[in-house]
Amino acid sequence: MTLEPNQGDYLSQPESSHKPKGRLTLVINKVSAGGAQRVLTLLANELCEKGWSVTLLTLDSGREPVFFKLHPRVQHWPLSLMRKQESFWKAVRIFLSRPFLLRCAIKKSKPDAVISFVELMNILTIVASVGLKTPIIVSERGNPFFSPMGRLWSFFRQECYKRAACLVVQTQGALSFFSASVQENSRVIPNPVLVPDYLTSSKKSETSSKTLVAIGRLSMEKGFDLLLMAFAPLAKKFPDWMLDIIGDGLEREALESLCDELGLKGRVQFSGLTKEHYQVLSRADIFVLPSRHEGFPNVLGEAMACGLPVVSFNCPYGPSEMIHDEVNGLLVPCENILELSCSLEKLMISAELRKNLGKQAMKITERYSLERISQTWEDLVSNLISCPSIKR
Repeated sequence: MTLEPNQGDYLSQPESSHKPKGRLTLVINKVSAGGAQRVLTLLANELCEKGWSVTLLTLDSGREPVFFKLHPRVQHWPLSLMRKQESFWKAVRIFLSRPFLLRCAIKKSKPDAVISFVELMNILTIVASVGLKTPIIVSERGNPFFSPMGRLWSFFRQECYKRAACLVVQTQGALSFFSASVQENSRVIPNPVLVPDYLTSSKKSETSSKTLVAIGRLSMEKGFDLLLMAFAPLAKKFPDWMLDIIGDGLEREALESLCDELGLKGRVQFSGLTKEHYQVLSRADIFVLPSRHEGFPNVLGEAMACGLPVVSFNCPYGPSEMIHDEVNGLLVPCENILELSCSLEKLMISAELRKNLGKQAMKITERYSLERISQTWEDLVSNLISCPSIKR
């Protein structure tokens, strides 16, 4: 089977003129809005800065611009393997050809190592790379205990991961999901937490409007329904406070209806998707994470880095590894609406507590700096490339 025009665009890409440390190929379905995509973009850009030659393979057509900015030296090769087909059999043919076409692209990029992000892409990359003498690193970006893959795909994932040179997860909790044989070749590497330079030196004014902010995809697992129920009794006690929910998703209409049922019309704002969430955080007074479960809550770390006092459900996994309760934020038993309401009230009452928790929260950038996290990834890749006993 030959590559179609959009799938073959990368064949004419020029080689970089500088001598790289090595060649890396990163694989993901597409660079859309999302935590996994953002971390992959940060990693690709930082590795480019460190002197690696980076090629990014995606399954989309490339007609839509990437959501996150890529370094000019990152070679983005869209393979156009996600297009809707005119007939069922064409769709089946494209689906079955994906491993072959991805394999062709990987071979053409001549990598020293391949890094794949997200479950199904990890499986596809392992299948596409069978027999290639290249270490494959697969990276889980969510919480595997809540991944809706079904038994068959979950079994297939475990078996495929045994063939990987390394599995990277974001938390110890996520690692515990996998079999002992998979864990033997695994690493826990959390996401980097960073904040733009133009925000690090600024301080929030206590005279600004009082705003609770929550950011995330409007879906059931993010728990915004729980947040609305927790905020409802507080809206009457604190008429000068607003709740701003940033994001979009399938649950928006249901959440807006719940908002009306709870009498919160005019007190809750649904601001939609934004690329300027740092600006939103810089204007807020409190950040709240009401998720039922998480992989690694990037936005929680970003809120802390901005010096915001944070309240979070102690959901699996991530918040408890980032927040020391009553020291740099508040942890609430998962899905406990009453406790969430009480913790929010505690912060809404006390400007001093908000200030103290926010000051301690900013120290998270020391533990999860981009430099430290990218260096961990670079060390992992370098060791796998140089180690003669890796799985290939």
